[in-house]
Amino acid sequence: MKIKIIKKDDLKDSHYLKVFYSYLEEKKIEIVYKTEECDLIVTFGGDGTILAAAQQVLAKDIPVLAVHMGSLGYLAYTRDSEAVYVLDKFLNNDYEIEERRFLEVRHNEKIHYALNELVIAKGGIKSTLLSVNVYANNTLINKYRADGIIVATPTGSTAYSLSAGGPIVHPGLNSVSLTPLAPQSLNARPIIVDGKEVLSFKLDSRDNDIHLNIDGQIHFKVNKDDKIETRLSDKVVKLIKPENRDYFMILREKLKWGDSI
Repeated sequence: MKIKIIKKDDLKDSHYLKVFYSYLEEKKIEIVYKTEECDLIVTFGGDGTILAAAQQVLAKDIPVLAVHMGSLGYLAYTRDSEAVYVLDKFLNNDYEIEERRFLEVRHNEKIHYALNELVIAKGGIKSTLLSVNVYANNTLINKYRADGIIVATPTGSTAYSLSAGGPIVHPGLNSVSLTPLAPQSLNARPIIVDGKEVLSFKLDSRDNDIHLNIDGQIHFKVNKDDKIETRLSDKVVKLIKPENRDYFMILREKLKWGDSI
């Protein structure tokens, strides 16, 4: 068994991290640094660490064991105290996999993949509002004047989109959500659309200061005449799911549901 470990940059060695490394040594599990050489990726951190790992498994059928050691962890199902237990279950083929689908983003002739979201936004605080026409299979959904728009997967619905007022969408649904960023009109509301539809965008900006951001990992400036399309992809990341954790439990913990009852 060979594993690759991806840690949050500022992560300090904790008691449970030391226990984990001792377990690897005891079981003679080799740590490798190349994704193509590993059988499993283990992340220590928050959701940002998992997003970085997700880009690495796109072309590989490699599961990810995500250990929560960050500030937020909607994707990191495994507590640091459970890391050894869950890995031991994995080694004994006693585990569940939860698949999360990527968003395929086409910018002109290049293809990118987002696990959480695609964001099309103005460049900065002094930049002018964007005019964004959004189409589903060439049918106009809506015209927005806003700071930008977020196109989120169900996985990404608890990330930037949620902070901008978007809906929480169960990860098992074949859908994407559209959430405008600070829209000029109060009538501009988020909407959930079928994930099978191809979304396209017609952009306009007086100063042509438009930026595209993918999962906070890839970002670059685009022109208003660029071709941008997106849809849910068949590509997935495979997350190892502990037996005592589930999606709704994570939501209750992170969003403090029921605390005031």
